[in-house]
Amino acid sequence: MQTRSEHPGAVLQAVFSVCLSSEDAAAAVTSVGRVAGAEFAGEFEEYLSADRRPQFPGAIKAAQGCVALIGCDRDAELALETMERLQQIFPRQITLVAVSQSRDADFLLRAMRAGCSDVLSRPVDADRLAAALRRIQERHPLPSHAVQDPGRMISFFGVKGGVGATTLAVHLATHLVRVHRKKVLLIDHKHELGHVALYLGIKDSVYYFEELIRNVDRLDKELLEGFVVRHPSGLEVIASPDTAAAINHNSAEAIERAMDYLRRQYDYVLVDSSTQYLESVGALVAVSDEICMICTPDIAALRDLARHIEHLSLTSGFVGKVRVVINRATSDDAVTAEQIEEAVRFPVSITIPNSYAELMRAINAGEPVSPQHRGAFTQAVERWARSLAVGPTVAAKLPKAKSLFNFLRGPQTSGG
Repeated sequence: MQTRSEHPGAVLQAVFSVCLSSEDAAAAVTSVGRVAGAEFAGEFEEYLSADRRPQFPGAIKAAQGCVALIGCDRDAELALETMERLQQIFPRQITLVAVSQSRDADFLLRAMRAGCSDVLSRPVDADRLAAALRRIQERHPLPSHAVQDPGRMISFFGVKGGVGATTLAVHLATHLVRVHRKKVLLIDHKHELGHVALYLGIKDSVYYFEELIRNVDRLDKELLEGFVVRHPSGLEVIASPDTAAAINHNSAEAIERAMDYLRRQYDYVLVDSSTQYLESVGALVAVSDEICMICTPDIAALRDLARHIEHLSLTSGFVGKVRVVINRATSDDAVTAEQIEEAVRFPVSITIPNSYAELMRAINAGEPVSPQHRGAFTQAVERWARSLAVGPTVAAKLPKAKSLFNFLRGPQTSGG
């Protein structure tokens, strides 16, 4: 059943039911029709669980706030689990209302701990429910504009070891935080011995990204807080284990669910990953806004770049998201941007000049090069960060790959 409110305009409050009787659901439809800005968005006949998660209609996903009416009499334990899972799925925008004949104090306390804020007695009275919906709107004022877009997710893949993918991910993240005041999460998606924490001088990581994926069914703000380590710059990091470990095999669904949650908590989520994680690459491509293929201007890296692009082009969505990034470019490279584009049959989006000695000092010190440093490397990273932060309209006016190569014809920074 799906009934629209009598009040036209934007849907501020989507109301849906879980395991209500037909009589109570009918009363809910009636009450929703009496509340401005509310819409009855559907009935769900089964409780939610780890093995059962329904497809939510667009009206629920697009609404600025949701109210779930959860029938508790059929199975109280499953009703409580449903409340917890709805809190995980809609962490910012849902209000839970228990509907029950029972007034058992222990159950009511557990329902409140699960996130329930209101309890209605059965049978549902349409007038009382309408009043409750209005109270919810008063307690949680909803803006008249659209829901804020989720943050952008950018995945980094080095075409081979040693091309500097981690270095670029760390520095781009710090520029977005320090210069553009964005809320950024940097994920080290390496199953062992990742370098993100080392490059940032972080030593107190306890939990890692693979563990977060394994606990995706429990993922909420409190759980996330335990995984995140905060750098003094304000950058938030989920590290990789600093011990040798076997590769974990995570399902694409678990990765997509975790990333969907994370991008609703941050302006940007940057993922330092690897093409060797064959089971994960497709999921990262699916949820990413950009896929940065990091390469250096040498024959081995360019060969690998061409092969990776050829292979990943078969993955749905990859071609429209890929950005070729040439790292450690110099004015006397044997290959030009045009030759690279011809070889890989894909445009070069970003070029970063070589500043090897400077970056090695920063890595050994455990502190990224400051955005205030005016070297060629920092200027190129800042140009990249600005193109992300200002949006596509302004970014279209920024220098393209060819002009960035020409930029390298000027004075060079010290280092190899």
